[in-house]
Amino acid sequence: MHCNMKLSSSELELLKSSSLNFQNAKVIGELINSDRTVGGIFMNAGNGDFSNPDVDKFEAKYCAWWPLARILLTIAKVFTGEKTDKVIDELLKLGDRVCK
Repeated sequence: MHCNMKLSSSELELLKSSSLNFQNAKVIGELINSDRTVGGIFMNAGNGDFSNPDVDKFEAKYCAWWPLARILLTIAKVFTGEKTDKVIDELLKLGDRVCK
């Protein structure tokens, strides 16, 4: 495992002041590890293909709480391996692009 966390000071403050914690991040990492399609957002993730995400599913699931989801996903990478890290990286890219 590796640690590639890049939280801004405001993200860290949000984490400290909310009910978010490492256990929440670990659970999210475990869920993504058990379903790398992330509920059908990346249907071909098993083949390493993230080129055609279901943006509507992603928006419905993540955009309303993207600032918090982004923090938890970033922290989740502490608990996941390389394949799941790739899925999380793709989720982060997608969220940064579509959740405005």
